[in-house]
Amino acid sequence: MPKVLVTQPSVSGPDDPRLAALREAGWEVTHEPTGAFATPEVLLELVQGHDAVIASSEPYTRAVIEGADTLKHIARWGVGFDQVDVPAATELGVLVTTTQGANDWGVADHAFALMFGLARRVVENDRLVRGGGWARPAGRDIWRKTLGIVGLGRIGRGVAQRASGFEMEVVACGPYPDRAFCEKWGVQLVSMDDLLRRSDFITLHTPGGGENTHLIGREQLALMKPTAYIVNTARGSLIDEDALFEALSAGSIGGAGLDVREKEPPGDTRFSGFDNVIVTAHLAGVTVETNAAMSAMACESILQGARGEKPHGLLNPEAWGRRRQ
Repeated sequence: MPKVLVTQPSVSGPDDPRLAALREAGWEVTHEPTGAFATPEVLLELVQGHDAVIASSEPYTRAVIEGADTLKHIARWGVGFDQVDVPAATELGVLVTTTQGANDWGVADHAFALMFGLARRVVENDRLVRGGGWARPAGRDIWRKTLGIVGLGRIGRGVAQRASGFEMEVVACGPYPDRAFCEKWGVQLVSMDDLLRRSDFITLHTPGGGENTHLIGREQLALMKPTAYIVNTARGSLIDEDALFEALSAGSIGGAGLDVREKEPPGDTRFSGFDNVIVTAHLAGVTVETNAAMSAMACESILQGARGEKPHGLLNPEAWGRRRQ
């Protein structure tokens, strides 16, 4: 009987109905939610003896992939893969898939939720009222303001579409923009520096790691308007948190919405003291609907691979011809 390890914390257990397709196909399901926060050493022990894993954000290093010699498929519950050593997986014949297209709308919605929360000071006022106060601090409009989108993939495009309803001026930058989309939705393609200077709200939707590590640092934050807000629902490594803390402390930007952190869970609470910062626990893509879609897609990708079919969302097709048996 093939075995699959599930580390996704939002799964209720091995009998979760969303995993029924695997059980019905004869797979034994192991659920270990602590694996989502495991070190490579602990993860290696957890994954031993499993043929596949439905992975959260734990680190699949070369050492883990080499040591887990039964592992044939890493199926990410989500679209990020910076915690997976894809070149090592390819070399060792391990398939890596993501649930592309299964949570785009949720992340785009959450980016706007953070923008609204910041602009209208929702969390701050909620605390005031719960404490018995009735202060009415003035917020800022989103209507007809300038929105800067860094990264025009599926999520970035979804944010641009939502912005049209608020008659926002949308500027964007990214390496491979869809020019037909930009023309249809009135998105202006600009340089990163121009985007930072012009935008009232900046939202990040680009992969983390590599050359994008600390894409937003002291130099970039210094270009922002003192009233501008930055929102990150992509990857924590995109923002230099020391530089962001300095900018917030100096009052040189309007505020920040952080769904992701450089280290997760974060080892510090230094942003908790700012009323103009909203922090959430990497849940932008987590809704009842997106969870169902991601689960279905992750399960199906594992079953496709086991049937000898190239699975949906395969990141390393080069591994197909040398995949582990």
